[in-house]
Amino acid sequence: MPRLSHSDASAPRMPREFPSTGFERIDSSSLVEEEKLPFYRRQDYYPMRIGQVIQDNYQVVAKLGYGTTSTVWLSRDLRDGKFWVLKVHINTLKHNQELAVYQHLAGQGLEHPGRQHVRQFRDTFKLSGPHGQHDVFVMTPLGMSLRTLQELQKTHFFQQALVTNAIDQTLFGLNYLHEADVIHTDIHSDNLLIALANDSILSRVEDNELHRPSARKVVDDTVIHVSQYMLGGAGDLTICDLGKARIGKVHRGKAMPLPYRAPEVILGMTWDNAVDVWSVGLLAWDLLHQDGIFRVYDQDKELNDAHHLAAMAALLGPPPDRFLRRSPETSKYWNTEGQWHGPVPLPSQKDLKSLDTNLSQQDREKFLDFLSCVLTWLPEDRLNSFEAYFHPWLRGEGGIEAEGNAE
Repeated sequence: MPRLSHSDASAPRMPREFPSTGFERIDSSSLVEEEKLPFYRRQDYYPMRIGQVIQDNYQVVAKLGYGTTSTVWLSRDLRDGKFWVLKVHINTLKHNQELAVYQHLAGQGLEHPGRQHVRQFRDTFKLSGPHGQHDVFVMTPLGMSLRTLQELQKTHFFQQALVTNAIDQTLFGLNYLHEADVIHTDIHSDNLLIALANDSILSRVEDNELHRPSARKVVDDTVIHVSQYMLGGAGDLTICDLGKARIGKVHRGKAMPLPYRAPEVILGMTWDNAVDVWSVGLLAWDLLHQDGIFRVYDQDKELNDAHHLAAMAALLGPPPDRFLRRSPETSKYWNTEGQWHGPVPLPSQKDLKSLDTNLSQQDREKFLDFLSCVLTWLPEDRLNSFEAYFHPWLRGEGGIEAEGNAE
């Protein structure tokens, strides 16, 4: 009888045993990872440990990151050996907006080509911790963020071909969201992750934890692990982190990270999905240049808003009367004739068409025209995500590729 030599890839796997020694033990007086975040409370986070098996299926093999509302872990499904990311939320979320957005998107736009550029999740479940319930998302693993890749460049900016491809894919993903009445509100290079070509990088991350276990801090019964960085990736961009996304066509109130905040949001006007297109314009600039087009100058909110709006006025010219009439807040910065009288002077920077870029003359003209079409005072004057995709500046070809490992 012939001897069977093949292995069944779908056969259940036994959990691997991860080392309990051989790692750096961080002093208990030092703040580590999520402990450095404002308003951190240890009891809010699930006390995950590497090697732990969740739901009888997912063995946690490495920590990938953390944030104000979650920690992120790489896991391997013991049923089929596939890798998945577990995003474990804090137990104090009264409303999980990201879950609400995913539930809203479920079944929508399944044939939309932009759907592949928005991170999907496989499953969601609740995990019982010592201090409450934690929502857990099971998601596809992805590579490094576009910002991390940019920081690894010697020049800290990209060539135009890569940038146009990145903006193409971002607009594709946004169009999928916008057609489903979802506004992301948090588009920047940290939230754009590069897809992995295969699982080899993930296997290296797991092996690192087995043979060179990451540093950790032990506080009572809680272990705070140090994250491994997911370097590498070669594939499409994926829009991530829908935790600040809004469902619906029109909204009011603060949104967007400060440097990317659209003027209508700063001034308390109603806003819609045009705020995402504004962010795409700033993203395009940031990927091509070391310095942002608008800077946060002052920690004081009022002065920061004034500096921000003054920089916009210098770059875009004075806002039209129709814009100024939309909010009483505008009277703090412009008089009845539309002249600037804010608490800070207008900067002496050049207007949009005179900006220096890293591009050839022909490419520069197309790029600045693209910016002028998406960075406008009136949201209705901006190209929408579909129109922006077909702007002449975005007709080039390029690819996103990064080599690296998690060591």
